Amino acid sequence: YHGWVFSTDGKLVDVPLREKCYHDELDRDSLSLKTIRVESYRGFVFGCFDETAPSLEDFLGDWGWYLDTWMVGAGEGAELVGPPMKSILKCNW
Repeated sequence: YHGWVFSTDGKLVDVPLREKCYHDELDRDSLSLKTIRVESYRGFVFGCFDETAPSLEDFLGDWGWYLDTWMVGAGEGAELVGPPMKSILKCNW
């Protein structure tokens, strides 16, 4: 999707090399951007495709406490050291 151009209402208006790479067979109408739910928590912005999902705060539940603690304790900023911690989560947000 590098270089794809969308209008301010989300319509796909241009795709680089459309004719050469996609043989001019892209259905641009079906590839327009979709509106999603967006909520923020402690400066983090989350998006959700599921309109029936609970609110972000409800979804975070007790995990919100960890974000609160980290963000309050970070003061003017935080430096992350050590190897990255990775998790695979089954979630909507």
